[in-house]
Amino acid sequence: MSTSSPDAADTAAASVLPAVVLPRVGGGQDAANEAQGPVWAWGWTAFRRRHLYDYNAAATRFWLLMVGAGGLALAVSLVDLAAAPLGELLQVAAWCVLVAVAAAFPIEIPRSRHSIAVGDVLIFLTLALHGAAAAVLAAAVEGGVAAMRGSSRVSSRIGTLAAGALGMAVAGMACEAAGAGFAALGLGTATAEFAALVVAALAYFPAHTLPQMQVFSLKRGSSLRLREWFHEGSWVGTLYLLSGLVAGVLSLNAQVFGRSVVVVAVLAIGAALAMLRAHFQRESAEHAQQEARLAAAEAASRQNQQRFEAAFSHAAIGMAIVSGDGQVMQVNQAICALLGAPAAQLLQRSFRGIWHPGDADMLARRVDAMQATGDEGFSIELRCHGPEGREIWVSLHCAPFDDRAGLQGLIFQLHDISSRRRAEGELHHIAYHDSLTDLANRNCFHERLQLAVERSRRDAGHRFAVMYLDLDRFKVVNDSLGHPAGDELLKEVGRRLAAHTRDDDLVARLGGDEFAILLHSTTDEAEVLRLGERLLGVLDRPVRICGTELRPLASIGITFSGQGDREPDDVLRDADLAMYQAKAGGKGRLAMFDPSLHDQLGHRLQLEADLRRAIGAGQLTLAYQPLYDLEPYRLSGFEALTRWIHPSHGPVSPAVFIALAEETGCIEALTAWAIDEASRQLAQWRREVPQYADLVMHVNVSGKDLSRPQFVPRVREVLARHGLPARLLTLEITESTLMEQRELALQSLGELRALGVRLGIDDFGTGYSSLAYLSTLPFDCLKIDRSFVMGMDQSPQNLEIVRTVVSLGRTLNKHVVAEGIETPAQLQMLKTLGATIGQGYLLARPLHASQVEHLLRAPGLEAA
Repeated sequence: MSTSSPDAADTAAASVLPAVVLPRVGGGQDAANEAQGPVWAWGWTAFRRRHLYDYNAAATRFWLLMVGAGGLALAVSLVDLAAAPLGELLQVAAWCVLVAVAAAFPIEIPRSRHSIAVGDVLIFLTLALHGAAAAVLAAAVEGGVAAMRGSSRVSSRIGTLAAGALGMAVAGMACEAAGAGFAALGLGTATAEFAALVVAALAYFPAHTLPQMQVFSLKRGSSLRLREWFHEGSWVGTLYLLSGLVAGVLSLNAQVFGRSVVVVAVLAIGAALAMLRAHFQRESAEHAQQEARLAAAEAASRQNQQRFEAAFSHAAIGMAIVSGDGQVMQVNQAICALLGAPAAQLLQRSFRGIWHPGDADMLARRVDAMQATGDEGFSIELRCHGPEGREIWVSLHCAPFDDRAGLQGLIFQLHDISSRRRAEGELHHIAYHDSLTDLANRNCFHERLQLAVERSRRDAGHRFAVMYLDLDRFKVVNDSLGHPAGDELLKEVGRRLAAHTRDDDLVARLGGDEFAILLHSTTDEAEVLRLGERLLGVLDRPVRICGTELRPLASIGITFSGQGDREPDDVLRDADLAMYQAKAGGKGRLAMFDPSLHDQLGHRLQLEADLRRAIGAGQLTLAYQPLYDLEPYRLSGFEALTRWIHPSHGPVSPAVFIALAEETGCIEALTAWAIDEASRQLAQWRREVPQYADLVMHVNVSGKDLSRPQFVPRVREVLARHGLPARLLTLEITESTLMEQRELALQSLGELRALGVRLGIDDFGTGYSSLAYLSTLPFDCLKIDRSFVMGMDQSPQNLEIVRTVVSLGRTLNKHVVAEGIETPAQLQMLKTLGATIGQGYLLARPLHASQVEHLLRAPGLEAA
């Protein structure tokens, strides 16, 4: 079977090689000169001007060559056929008629530019039954009919016909040569003929398509790209191969049962394709009707959209359509006038940005609640930024928006209610503000704290803090100077607190001499502590009230969000408890709420002291996890892993004590001990078991170690003292710490490399910068992080990461160590990917030194 499309030759090539259209061959004097030449030259010029006007010289020459070769092949075939018996000629003519019918009535595939015909099956069947000459004629007939059906250009019709004849001539020669070759190999006659027909089909693909593609490449002024040709036309070659196989099967049947069987099979195939053609035509008609209905629906949808646009644009109230991520997508003129901003300024801007900071969270909360419950909409009153920065109160209605074009989001309607809100402002101010200090009152503070708590629950990155202040010795002022003096002092405290906090922070008087501050968007606890210290200093300034100089000292308690799931009352209570802790430590202080602070601090200090003693007291040991070459499988070395058995707490996790060592400065001593002990142990094994003299030892080091100038001399001294070759020691550094200490570590890395020590990147793939510097750093091996290895069989992404790292290591000529191998499936995958070295519980768990000695002396074990 074969496929073709309308204007098959032009369309197929144009999809790959756009034609270069050249000017038509000239007129005027040139035409006059051409008219005076020989008749054949004048005829060629007219043909070229009419049919080859977009062919350059190279394309024209190749087209003539292809047409000439195809015409010659066809002429030779006709001469050969002329000598055939009349009965043979009639059969060939019958096959040619069938080929022409198949080419004239292909089956159009619905919703595709391609079609199906049985012409190629018939051509290859003709080749099998009547020889190459008959097949060339049939191919020329098929090409000519298909070209006349699909293209109106004479050049395309002639070229397609010639390409078919030329391609089948080549295929016929390939068939005869292959048949003779297969027969010489001792294959049976039927098998040799069948295989030769397959070879002919494979030869027909390039011989038929390459010349045509070359013409269009030359028209474009470029060379033919074989890879592009194969990618675009491999499906055609597949169909030729299938056609050859079908023809081969029919030919074998004809040899066994007679050619009448072939006629019956062809007629059956034709009948089946005719029914399929009728089915596809009906499906195409139904599809056309469906397309018509969709077009009508789209037209109606466009009309509805136009009506909506008109209503939206000319509405008297402000309207905006906002996407799900909060970006403004569409506005009308009314909202532009309300906000005093042009549409271009509002579009693609965050809708949150137009609202007062104190109201933006409230709106987000209502939107989230509507989307969570599936409500149809809600209304709310809030403030926005108007012209020249003025504050405008609006009544806002929000509802989900989903048009038929697929646009989804929220539609907002805004109505200016500033006049009414100004009238209500005084009542609202009284309800939410303290009448003495004009600060927010307890109700207002509690409501804003509720919003902060809820936002922190939705977004873990949003943090806040609460300060709870209580004046020291305020009762003395009231008792000695009277309540009026106390009121003046409270007013002064309120003014100072409000003047030294940020505009978006909330200062409130909770009652009596108690104040609270809600600090929004605080991520730095140290900054909050500095603010608290500054407020203590501000309050400590003297003030004269009723002729008496007073210093309004206060105690401050601080709590932060992120300390568990707490309600607003819990947050305020924790700040209050911290405030009492500050008072207990002496007046005029501040304290942070953390009930476990002292216990944690005491435990950490004790653990640090114990670690310092453990390094020199023999509490630290090394475990050795074997490393194995994967292909061939054999022991290649060990990785030294530090272990700490605390006398009272038992085993301490390396993640804990190594991090503690880095923070406290113990890491230098810890690393020096680990390198010394690992080198000593490897040297001892080499002496005791000489056949393992080439085993390597991997030791982890810190980026801080590499940044110290005495590190390299110490490594050199250790190697010399234990008589260990430098090439057997590999120092591993994690990717992230390497990039943090990169500039300081580069000199040490170069000196270690010059010393002969090998270097490796541990946990490769978990960092973010190594690829940019990998080619410049003197590393010998990459160790794939265990998280990628262990997740290969569950996550295609992890498998591709491992594949990429292995390929990268191979490209850079570096060893790749895969850690965390725990299953046979993971091991097999790594072998398939080409990983060179592996370690993990499947291969061997970390061993004590005595266990390693037993391992080395075990019979049958091989070393790398």
